[in-house]
Order: sequence, then structure tokens, then C-alpha cells
Amino acid sequence: MNKIRKSLLIVAHGSRKKVSNIEIHQLANNISMKLKSFPIVEACFLEIAEPSIPQGIEICVQKGASEVLIMPYFLAAGRHVIEDIPNIVDNERVKYPGIAITSLPYFGSSPVIVDILKSLAENNI
Repeated sequence: MNKIRKSLLIVAHGSRKKVSNIEIHQLANNISMKLKSFPIVEACFLEIAEPSIPQGIEICVQKGASEVLIMPYFLAAGRHVIEDIPNIVDNERVKYPGIAITSLPYFGSSPVIVDILKSLAENNI
């Protein structure tokens, strides 16, 4: 029996500014260093930048992922979170029938966001 090899795929919007996209890749790298339960952590983009969501899933699979958790790095539940990302992920599931591909709640829906904003405001950082 093969061991489940988890991957985390952070999905950001994508920007024309390369530095913004690099920041998302750095975030994925930082998460990778702290989240040992996920041997694979990658970043991808909904539009404008690469890798795209399909490419990001493919990268995870090529690295040996048997499970891909999709984390939408969005603050609000707009069209991208409600429709676009789920539609893309549904299409990708068909391509990888042996891989568990699951979408997590979007970043902004986390109750910890309130604590983060409170801390930032109180500490002026």
C-alpha cells in the first residue's frame, strides 16, 4: 500500500508585477519550511501569471503527490472563489482519477484573520 503524500497548492490571483508573484512563491516556500506534514508545497495562479492552477496540480502530481489540497489565497468570496477556482479544480479532477484533489476554504474565511488584523493594528506593524 502506498503512503499518502500530501501536497498543498496555494492559489493566488496572479499579477502583472513579477515581484507580487515572487512574494506568493516565497510564501509557499516559508509554509513548506514550517509545515512538515506536507512534503510538497507549491504556488500557482488563477490568471496572468504562471504556473496556472492546472500546471500547479501537475507539478504536485509529478513530485509524487497522491493528495492535492487547494488553498485559495483570497480575502473575499468573489467570483474567483465561488465559481472560477472550483470549476478549474473540477476539470482537473477528471484528469487525475487516482489523485485526491480537495479545495480548502479560502484564506479570508478563516476566523484567525480577525486576530491577525487586531495584532497588526495594535502593534502598528
